[in-house]
Amino acid sequence: MHYFHEFDIVGALILMAAFVLFLLPFSLQTNNRVTYGSPAFIAMIVIGLLLFPVFAVWEKYVARTHFIRWELFRQRTVIGACMVAVALQFSFYCWDQYFNQFLQVVYGLSYSKAGYMVQIYTVGSCFWGVVLGLWVRYSRHVKYECLCFGLPLAFLGAGLTIHFRGQGGGDDIGYVVMCQIFIAFGGGTLVIGHQVAAMASCDREGVPMVLALLGLFGSVGQAIGSAVIAAVYNKVYPEAAASKLPAGSETLVNELFLGGAASAVKYAFGTPERIAANHAFQEVQKWGGVAATCVLIMAIPGVGLWKNYNLDKKQNKGTVF
Repeated sequence: MHYFHEFDIVGALILMAAFVLFLLPFSLQTNNRVTYGSPAFIAMIVIGLLLFPVFAVWEKYVARTHFIRWELFRQRTVIGACMVAVALQFSFYCWDQYFNQFLQVVYGLSYSKAGYMVQIYTVGSCFWGVVLGLWVRYSRHVKYECLCFGLPLAFLGAGLTIHFRGQGGGDDIGYVVMCQIFIAFGGGTLVIGHQVAAMASCDREGVPMVLALLGLFGSVGQAIGSAVIAAVYNKVYPEAAASKLPAGSETLVNELFLGGAASAVKYAFGTPERIAANHAFQEVQKWGGVAATCVLIMAIPGVGLWKNYNLDKKQNKGTVF
């Protein structure tokens, strides 16, 4: 019983159930297991959301040992960092989910070359993280670097994906690379920034928990972003493809819709089928870019909530057992 209370098993189970019930229906909808209007989808979302205040009440009034230290929730920097985590993951998955297929169909890239394009974000953000780390070591601050550099660059990259999506027959892929570099440098700044800001707001014991919180909120943003772009694909793709094909081509539209890039690349450029697939993926990417840009607005007050900590704060010296 001592360890039952020491590890707050009840609180852990409540929080786990809340996240599972909130995130699971979005994954089920993405895989066409449930629909947005189905009772199962609505019930899981509602119960999952209601469990979060139940967890808060348990932690504040009942738990002997807190699963999540209550004072972390009172830190405005932690709340702002969680908002940024949600916005970043939401925005990323809105444009990234079908990006590989978009490159194969619209620009005719091979699977491997499309993979290189997709990895621009990973390589670019990791490279920029080192550059940002050197700058932060010099400046000792990170808030205004994120607010005045990272966020505008992320907005610029996501916004330009709305325009540069191969309208000119796939001959402007350099602009797509440019957008990826902007998003990578902006995202790299914000990812490092919100983690550093959250860690600076707590003591050494709170660092693991605050990083876990950021991971949890990032998972929420990822799930919702994946669900949003899946809904866009299911709605926009068939209509856009049908608009470029003659009447009575429902079978072909279903083939292109269900087969994705694998079905589209079987048709040569210039054929009606490839034109329809190109147009459909361009429209999906356009509305994915719109969603990715709009949701980043949530990151502005998120960064604004951070305290401008001096990161030169000294740690306790000595041996830690």
